[in-house]
Amino acid sequence: MTPYQTLPSPPKDLSEGNILARLVDGIGFRYRVATEGFTQKEIDFCPIEGSMNMMELMDHIYKLVAWTGTAFQLDFTKKSSFSGFEDYRIETLSLCQEFSQYLKTLTAEDLNKVSIYLKRVDTHYPFWYLINGPFADILTHIGQINTWRRISGNPVPKISSFTGEPY
Repeated sequence: MTPYQTLPSPPKDLSEGNILARLVDGIGFRYRVATEGFTQKEIDFCPIEGSMNMMELMDHIYKLVAWTGTAFQLDFTKKSSFSGFEDYRIETLSLCQEFSQYLKTLTAEDLNKVSIYLKRVDTHYPFWYLINGPFADILTHIGQINTWRRISGNPVPKISSFTGEPY
């Protein structure tokens, strides 16, 4: 079964790890909805020359999820190749699901130890940069997928990202 068929129920308690896990669950759910029901037309779509095409965008999202996991010392070994769109989709959703489960175990003390390495400036950044960096970037790119789908003629299914229920 494809992960994130539904938006998971909110956690019962408010903890640092649960808050982050909920963010990742929201990412996973939005990504699943955005990429469901693609045709070859959407897979091949590129809005303008010089922009990423859909497969490059999918690869970028996958790599952002995997990279973010490395800040938590998770072994999200990036696959070097996929056979196609559905492989990217399922692997990205699976990483989100695994990441969420792990985050639920973390405390504030654990999060204070988190550091993400930004290669282009050879610097480690604390946990906070994950929120405005890769997490925000992933959500931006999911928005691009939604927009590109509309432009190519296959709008996103009418499902509320707020409740996870169909409209």
